[in-house]
Amino acid sequence: MNLDRRPDRWQRVSTLLKKETPWLKFEQFKASDGTVNPIPSSDIADIWNTECNAHYGDYFMWVHEAPGTEKHGTMWRWSAETPEEDDKEWRFKQDAKEEFSYIRDAPGVDGASVRMATAENISTAETFRLKLELKKTGDTQRMSGGERGCAHSHLRLWKVAAERKEHTLVLEDDVHLTFDRTNGNGKCNGRVFTKRLALSMKHLPHDFDVLYLGWSGWRGGHHYQWKKPYYEIPEAKKYVRKAEYVWTTVAYVISQAGAKKLLAAAVPMNQPVDNFMAWEASQGRLKSYVALDEGDDDNTWSAGIVDQFDFQGDSDIKKSDGGVQGDDANEFAVEATPA
Repeated sequence: MNLDRRPDRWQRVSTLLKKETPWLKFEQFKASDGTVNPIPSSDIADIWNTECNAHYGDYFMWVHEAPGTEKHGTMWRWSAETPEEDDKEWRFKQDAKEEFSYIRDAPGVDGASVRMATAENISTAETFRLKLELKKTGDTQRMSGGERGCAHSHLRLWKVAAERKEHTLVLEDDVHLTFDRTNGNGKCNGRVFTKRLALSMKHLPHDFDVLYLGWSGWRGGHHYQWKKPYYEIPEAKKYVRKAEYVWTTVAYVISQAGAKKLLAAAVPMNQPVDNFMAWEASQGRLKSYVALDEGDDDNTWSAGIVDQFDFQGDSDIKKSDGGVQGDDANEFAVEATPA
């Protein structure tokens, strides 16, 4: 999947695939470009609400812990904006020995305890207590042009997959096969990718819908909302795990049935495509799995048998909810309608 205006990315990925996976017959699928052709709102919504993603996303915030006061429970800062040690305005110290770094360390995950902290204003000496909480209410945002284009590209590709009896391998043009593997297991390459892909497909249930080859988020080993145990064949757990809610669409295998399910649900697609697919899986409507590389275990948060090339530095997609790239969510905020 590649935009016509990014021939540099097509050159990189096609050269990579020819070298690392000479067995793979692939073709360029021209991505939807909203700057050239308007994307129909009947296919992809213009506005979305982050509520579904808020159940799983990195919307953690430090709130005031001050019972009996107006400040109690109000947000101080997002966890991503926690002051560093060299901050000139605030001294910030968590009670926990290990600093909170990402969702998998959050309260409620694997019995993690409540996280508390103290903040002190250096100039005024004002000190207050804070508690880490997950913001579960959604914000109404306009999808960015890149998000809508990406979602429309995948929607169009699902239409192709829905007509094929064979499974379809979907690759975005920043997919990467030569990267450092988990837990010091050396470099991945086309040979490793091919072997692990074959093993993953071998151990998948016959009625699977989606297999993510690269992913981050909630899956077997650290489920979040799902509380009941789920059935897995012990041997298969070395290669695939059930996905509850995972991000990224850089590479996945989709079955004919999976494509039809997603098309039936996308009328229109009402979230960015990775959130949309993840939500369908979390609700039990899409049988999604992740592929595991050797070395991935229950503590691995982001992994798989592919990576993304320069994910932070070269993206055509602004994240309307901010995202890990640090895009400005306020740029896409939709003002609430007065009551």
